[in-house]
Amino acid sequence: MKLRFFITLILISAFGTITQARDITPQRTQKAIDRFVDDSLMRHGSVGVIVVDVKNGKTLGSRNEQMACITASTMKTVTSSAALELLGADYTFNTPVYLDGEIHGSTLRGNLVIVGVGDPTLGSVYFKDNLDIVSEIVETLKKQGINQIDGKIIVDKSLYYYPAYNGDWCADDLAWDYGMGVHALNYCDNRMRLVFDGKGDGTVANAHFEPNVPGVEIVNHMRPGNKDDVGVLLEYAHPSIVLTGTAADTTYYFNVSNPTPEALLIDSLQRTLAMTGIKLGGNPISTGGKRWQLLVHKSPVMTDIITSLLERSDNMFTEALLRAIAHHSGREPFDSEGVAVIDSLFSSRGIDASGKFQYDGSGLARNNKAPVRFFADMLTYMHDRRFGTKQLRLVDLMPRVGVNARIGNLINETAISTRVAVKSGSMRDVQCYVGYYPADEPRYAWAVLVNNWHGSRPNLKNMIDRLLINVFDPEH
Repeated sequence: MKLRFFITLILISAFGTITQARDITPQRTQKAIDRFVDDSLMRHGSVGVIVVDVKNGKTLGSRNEQMACITASTMKTVTSSAALELLGADYTFNTPVYLDGEIHGSTLRGNLVIVGVGDPTLGSVYFKDNLDIVSEIVETLKKQGINQIDGKIIVDKSLYYYPAYNGDWCADDLAWDYGMGVHALNYCDNRMRLVFDGKGDGTVANAHFEPNVPGVEIVNHMRPGNKDDVGVLLEYAHPSIVLTGTAADTTYYFNVSNPTPEALLIDSLQRTLAMTGIKLGGNPISTGGKRWQLLVHKSPVMTDIITSLLERSDNMFTEALLRAIAHHSGREPFDSEGVAVIDSLFSSRGIDASGKFQYDGSGLARNNKAPVRFFADMLTYMHDRRFGTKQLRLVDLMPRVGVNARIGNLINETAISTRVAVKSGSMRDVQCYVGYYPADEPRYAWAVLVNNWHGSRPNLKNMIDRLLINVFDPEH
């Protein structure tokens, strides 16, 4: 009886596996894709869809697989994959801090120098468990017995050239907290809060930043009017946030880009030194080049950085990876150089990148385009590639529907909820997704890129939910 029972369990398990494999067929998949693409809401759109079996590389279904569509933030999977391959899963950004001068007793007769290496995580609110560089510097100075610095705090930001932002980004994006530039020295996510009281007559009151960033101004160019239609622009050369449009009689809170993160770091360090009793002279001292290393601040490892940026779709973090890819490949730290390295990488892995038009790392540039075939080939290549001491794969770093991501309102109620790995991308008239199924042990890679559809975005997301359910849910 026991033997018969176990045989029955094995047969049931095998039948379930066969059923699932049988249900996800080319016929079923192509039918679901055709229904999606042929919907009247797509009649003027650019739409690409593909589902491939990553175990054998076969395409189960596709439409317009070579059509280059705007990718939005799905491009982050491309930059993240390249960073894993080229920099490594255990890679850290190492920011050195030097004492430039001589120590006499408890006094440094010289300057404290922080050399920016492009670390996007310094002071980040998303890595609170990582020791903040300000605290690390102060604690190390105290351990060294230094209670006075005659010179000043100097930030060496020469590694990356001006401007900090990508030249293909829209000017309207640069001021907002998703359009932050990436500097050699980044701090507190290169973000600050703008607060002001609108008056309805074109004037503002109580305008300030939280935290205060020395040297950055608030310039008001709003016109009279009570309509809530505030615009925000960023001027880098003369660092300022510029207010345009009209404001209602209310208090406004905007999260905006900080164009001078090094100024915030210096100010934070000065305040902390003062609070702990370490005196700072404030004027630079010529030391004749005598320098010794105080410490090296280490960022979280690459896999933690990628996990965070993919879940939050952080543009600045991703651009930092792209510049690091260029720099560590021996090239100038420009986005275009990083993209050239990525193209060369994928070409060497047998992936056709000729249809990928990439201009940044994050996908914020609207001229980024790629076909779903490229994503399918890249995801297929990456599906079983393991990296670092923890042997993590790209899929292990991606968000999951029903856990820390969502598409529409339908998939969370199905058997495949929590089993779909996904990276989304959206901007005006663009809605895209790429991912794997099942997330634990990928069998399929898929991509859906939609540009210029008719109807609402929530409705489109539900249609994409329905597409994935029709393809992957064996109970549907």
